[in-house]
Amino acid sequence: MSDKKVEVKVMMFGGRRCGKTSVLAAMQSCFEDKFGRGNLMIYADDDDTMIKLEEKSREISSYFHNQGKSRSFTPDSAPTLDMIEYRFNISLKNKNSEGIVIDFIDYPGEWLDAKKYPDKYKELGEMVKKVHIIIIAIDSPHLMEQTNSDEEDAVGQFNDNRNYSRRIGEWAKRNFSTKSDLAAKMVLFVPLKCEKYYHNNQMGILNKKIHKAYKDTFNFFTNNQQPYEVAITPILTCGDEDKGVEFDRFERDEVTREIILEQEYQTPRKAFYIFTKKMSEPKPLYCEQPMIYILAYVLAMVRIVKQKEKENEGFFSGILRFLNETFFNAAAVEDFMQEQDLIKQAMKKNGSGYEIYSNPLKF
Repeated sequence: MSDKKVEVKVMMFGGRRCGKTSVLAAMQSCFEDKFGRGNLMIYADDDDTMIKLEEKSREISSYFHNQGKSRSFTPDSAPTLDMIEYRFNISLKNKNSEGIVIDFIDYPGEWLDAKKYPDKYKELGEMVKKVHIIIIAIDSPHLMEQTNSDEEDAVGQFNDNRNYSRRIGEWAKRNFSTKSDLAAKMVLFVPLKCEKYYHNNQMGILNKKIHKAYKDTFNFFTNNQQPYEVAITPILTCGDEDKGVEFDRFERDEVTREIILEQEYQTPRKAFYIFTKKMSEPKPLYCEQPMIYILAYVLAMVRIVKQKEKENEGFFSGILRFLNETFFNAAAVEDFMQEQDLIKQAMKKNGSGYEIYSNPLKF
């Protein structure tokens, strides 16, 4: 195996307090539960990531410790104010190597406002040209609740102010490539805090609302010269298959009964979640899936290189150089190919709102 360090950068978008850090903390735990007894292992790649995830894990655990005093809580009350990186290392137990570093770059959603943050907006546009994986985190209650009609695809009135779905569509048109590249990019729509809708068998409706809210973005991916691997991968951040934790309500004024809004963002000031039964600890579900999709993407890139090498096409030298110079050293992850069947089996592709919308990499 090559000793060149393998690093995959993942750009994360999402509204204020939508729960991206909570997901990353749960992602590590779920990945360990899924693969820990096998050959794959995951750990924080630096002290900053370890400390941030420990703090978030303690915060999540505190919701469960206080059930006797209060049955409701407001998760993720502190918004991300600046760029934050979370670095994970995925290694093989039977290989003495540095493994694959997955670098999650979390930007505040407000930076998509070109008027208020012109420099940050420009920075995002430059960054997207350098990464190959985009995660669009979606606050599910803001998407699902307070709709103006009973239509299944009707979108909640606070969705756009929280999830920036229209702005993301416009931003994608301006900054994503429309020209054929040497390798596909991957975009994951990741609905968070889906417990209530999972318990109520509404994940299909959640999927429809995502298509409606992000219509412009999905249209951009359709028939695009640039290949994009696009999927919807919902996760349950705190709850489990059995009813336990779920969204309850937005905070309302005690007199007027109107939802109390943050004036600057025109989104509900607080979202309350409740325990529908006593739980001693969080039991997240599907949180490992984004990481599984990322690994599958990396291995698909290696598979392309190996295929082109076998075909002995002139194109091979170009794509190999492209991957080595701008993404990762393909030779350095060949040992992970032995795990591709296990990763493929663990990948959830349908049901519970899951969907692979565009599949040039044939997941």
